Amino acid sequence: MVAAVRLSVSLLALVAAAVFTIRTGPPTDAEHTPVELRSTDAPISNVITTTNPKPFDPCNDIPLDVIAGLGLEASPPTPMESWRCQYDAGNYQMAVEPIIWRTYAQSLPPDAVETDINGHRAAQFWVMKPTDWNNRWWFSCMVVFKTSYGVIQQSLFYSPVYSNPDVDCMQENLMRAQQLSPHYIF
Repeated sequence: MVAAVRLSVSLLALVAAAVFTIRTGPPTDAEHTPVELRSTDAPISNVITTTNPKPFDPCNDIPLDVIAGLGLEASPPTPMESWRCQYDAGNYQMAVEPIIWRTYAQSLPPDAVETDINGHRAAQFWVMKPTDWNNRWWFSCMVVFKTSYGVIQQSLFYSPVYSNPDVDCMQENLMRAQQLSPHYIF
């Protein structure tokens, strides 16, 4: 029964399409205008300037001897997704990532504390704050630098269970920002 209904609907649609096509007729020459293909040597005047898609690559632009001198070489710098680079200090990890699709103002949460680090506008804030209910998991804090192309975000994260000695996230991240920012591309 269902197959017969489907078949009849299909045939009816086919007949309707044929009738519609026959009644319309072919286009006339009166409606047809020739297409003229022309070329010019004039430069394009409305070129859109784009942002460099890779303005800063932390894994390649920060020298390895600097990383080793700061004690961030417990494992080699690890390139992650995008241009994020992860460093390992043993009792905590740190990631540095340039972001071109977000502005400095869009990156700041309401509780961010703005400051200058080596002459560059920056802000510091908690990403995962230590509380009574999450003190067994990862803590994370962030330093965000204002750049000409967006931001550089530097995050420090650690576990209070596995980090020995314990880490003062905000102070350690601020210290690392002061040490690494001369190697950042703003």
